[in-house]
Amino acid sequence: MDLVASGLDAAMVVAVGLVLAWLGKDRFRAIDARLDRLESRLDARIDRLDVRFDRLDDRVAELRADVTQIALAVGARPRATNG
Repeated sequence: MDLVASGLDAAMVVAVGLVLAWLGKDRFRAIDARLDRLESRLDARIDRLDVRFDRLDDRVAELRADVTQIALAVGARPRATNG
């Protein structure tokens, strides 16, 4: 008799576990899809930031060249380096 009761308890636990897994399956898929969309948006933003940083680097290089030309025009001399 105890064996039958244990078997019924085990069957009930398995049945409830399967129902919960079936109900949760769609929820995990939805979360996974949301994370994929978020990752895509973040990748796009990072790519745009990379482009902006590249442009900033170019502008800083131009500014440095302009400052160098001004310094040479007013007669500045290079600093002595200890090397």
